[in-house]
Amino acid sequence: MKPARIAAAVAFFAFAAGSANAWAFCRSRTCDPFDPKQHCEMVDNCVTNGHELWWASSCVSYDAQADGSPKLGIDADTVEEVVGRAFAPWLAADCGGGQPTMKVGTYGPVSCDEPENPDPKNPHQYNRTAEKGANVVMFRDDVWPYPGSTDAYALTTVTFDPSTGQIFDADIEINSADFDIGVDSATYDLQSILTHEVGHFLGMAHAASANMTATMRQNWSGIGTDLRTLTDDDIAGMCDAYPPGGSAPADCEPLNGLAEGCHVARDKVSTGCTLVRAGTQGGAASQALVFAAGLLVLRSFRRRRKP
Repeated sequence: MKPARIAAAVAFFAFAAGSANAWAFCRSRTCDPFDPKQHCEMVDNCVTNGHELWWASSCVSYDAQADGSPKLGIDADTVEEVVGRAFAPWLAADCGGGQPTMKVGTYGPVSCDEPENPDPKNPHQYNRTAEKGANVVMFRDDVWPYPGSTDAYALTTVTFDPSTGQIFDADIEINSADFDIGVDSATYDLQSILTHEVGHFLGMAHAASANMTATMRQNWSGIGTDLRTLTDDDIAGMCDAYPPGGSAPADCEPLNGLAEGCHVARDKVSTGCTLVRAGTQGGAASQALVFAAGLLVLRSFRRRRKP
């Protein structure tokens, strides 16, 4: 099975299933709207066909990269703590009849510092029966390795089964090379960035472009901490993806088990949609979607350069 990869998601609009209310959330899907052969259906920029992305387990894990960010003075223990705080509002969402059927765990720092496809023999094949892995949160202190997205705050890469939408792996890279990101400070707020990225980690796409308040909105000035708090739209998306009523397994290990080291790093590709700074305009590159070599790659959570 060739997996697809999605790095965050495009700006979408969705309607809560079975509800008379229109919600400005969207679930990430497997259909590539820029590939005419896939015949994607769109509603206000939201793909409405294809499989929605989802974690098969009701417990997922994340692991901080052991180096943290020496440049910013943020160690792995702090990263682990802040990521936990970023997950908290998603897991505590009020679904009207309980909280989402999802829990999160961590196994401590790992040495791997690359988002990767875990099969070393075939870079476009996820070996579901052999290779171990980890869902890693890492910083890029020295250089942001995506030439087409130097204005990105962060990037979440999700590997999934295109025939079902099942998520196999998710990794978050933080652009500390270009942004002075801080913990509880006046700089770009790490917890805000991570709360948005955790939404992508869980299978959420961007909210409707007109929605200027949701945590999953496209536009963020980089000022303040309001992304830390979910809006009704964000909550509706989480409850749609993981409705209450199930039970989380005790074992939250990644598919095939945990591996602290890397296997094979993926190519550095940087095209796709962005988290734009409020009041700025972006170029055509922000609308690009690439489907190549079996890997679906969307880039998001970026602010566009000023004209």
